[in-house]
Amino acid sequence: MMTRSETEHPKATQPSLRAGIIDIGSNSIRLVVYESESGGSYRVLTESREAARLSALVTADGIMPSPAIHSVVPVLRQFTEICKAYGATQIRAVATAAIRNAANSGQIIEILNREAGLDIELLPGEMEGHYGFIGVVNKIDIAEGFIIDIGGGSTEITLFQERRRVSSFSFPFGAVNMNVRFGGKKGEWNEDDIKDLEQFILAEAQKHPWMSEHPDLDLVGLGGTIRGLGKMDQRRRNYSLPYTHNYVMQGEDVDHFYESLPSMDNNRRKRVPGLSKSRIDIIIPGMIILRTLFRHMKAKRYIVSATGLREGLFFELLSPEQAVHESVLEFELRALLANTPQQRQLHLRQTEQFSRILYEALCEGSEDAWNRRLLRVAAWTYQSGTEISYIDYEEHTQYLLTKRPLAGLTHREIILTALIAGIAAKFKWRKSTTAQTYKDILQEGDEERTRRLGVVLQMAAALDSSETQAITNLNCKRDGDHFEMELTCRTEAFMEIRDLKAASKDFEKEWNVKIDLKILSES
Repeated sequence: MMTRSETEHPKATQPSLRAGIIDIGSNSIRLVVYESESGGSYRVLTESREAARLSALVTADGIMPSPAIHSVVPVLRQFTEICKAYGATQIRAVATAAIRNAANSGQIIEILNREAGLDIELLPGEMEGHYGFIGVVNKIDIAEGFIIDIGGGSTEITLFQERRRVSSFSFPFGAVNMNVRFGGKKGEWNEDDIKDLEQFILAEAQKHPWMSEHPDLDLVGLGGTIRGLGKMDQRRRNYSLPYTHNYVMQGEDVDHFYESLPSMDNNRRKRVPGLSKSRIDIIIPGMIILRTLFRHMKAKRYIVSATGLREGLFFELLSPEQAVHESVLEFELRALLANTPQQRQLHLRQTEQFSRILYEALCEGSEDAWNRRLLRVAAWTYQSGTEISYIDYEEHTQYLLTKRPLAGLTHREIILTALIAGIAAKFKWRKSTTAQTYKDILQEGDEERTRRLGVVLQMAAALDSSETQAITNLNCKRDGDHFEMELTCRTEAFMEIRDLKAASKDFEKEWNVKIDLKILSES
């Protein structure tokens, strides 16, 4: 029997936080202002980006000249003002490869700190890889693999296993400085240019045997190079979900651009759908670095991550003792519940538990664990549209689940959970805008899967229609085409019984059962 106390969400103990993260990179300088709320949830309040290409400003003897240093100061001052305007109580500023690798790095940091009023950390290459790792594994449900972060002046490689960082190394080459060193005129790259850069990268990678001793792992990519390739691949395929985070590419997908882009000049590259105009030149060296290391590692596939260093720095501020979450999806769901009114938390928890009891009694079997996962997420999120408006919240829910998806879900899972939530709200598959819009992502059998799970969730939600937990216990048992349901009620549960009978029609049809309902009184 489930009581109210057992469904209450534990009170959040984590204090709120507003923090500005400034990343002084080789290609750009970025600011993100985050706000954390109760329960560990957080959101981005604002973000800004300014092109810098600092690694291209370093002289042949490794010195960053004074004009280049001072050109950064107005950007940092403005970013500091933005942090203050948004009420950030902490500002964490870090400098990476361009400044780290400069011969006068100490002088650069001293000038920037003095002129901009900051306390900039000169981040070692290994720590840059560490924070990138935190940013990835807290937003993608992956246990092991390689992470590659291609910046303007460095490339960080990290091996992780069992969601723990095993090894990291920072190479002093990136998309900007390799473009200066190996790039051709007008942006065109001939076969010799490409071969020279490939050989240079391989020679450096072979100094670290661990990079080639773990074949068939996923390679998760950070930074503008792989995001750009992901956007181009999505446009090439007319992919329906314009969301690059956790987007998967096979080796041949990147090979397609590897064979077509280098021979183009910059003017032709401007017309490639999905390629940012700010990357028309540096996409080529970045892609050569990415593909060469992918093949050297014998990696299985590419995964695009939209999170990395900045998120990793913020997660450490948020939880210094345990920056890596045990489960990406569970963290997201807990954070989602923490911002939900208390009474609705109780309703969602009861709905999730009742949907699990119903599904387990049906003895589905095939892909059972995965279906349970989808049903669990849909149960916790099916009313998230009320954040926009309670009126037509069902449509708002599907919109939010596809436009602001939960981390930890694959693209297919994002669409499936939105459809399950929609069917629970009595949307018909063939009339669903979500089903029609994202049909290229769905696979054979997904229509039946979402219909069946959707009616289970509809039944579970009906069992707490009043959101007062009038039904305190549910027992279910399937015997062939008979489905026995025994409810224990602490009140008359008028709304629950009415909505349950209405939902039973679709449930019986989809699962080919006949419900035998028994209602008991708690007293």
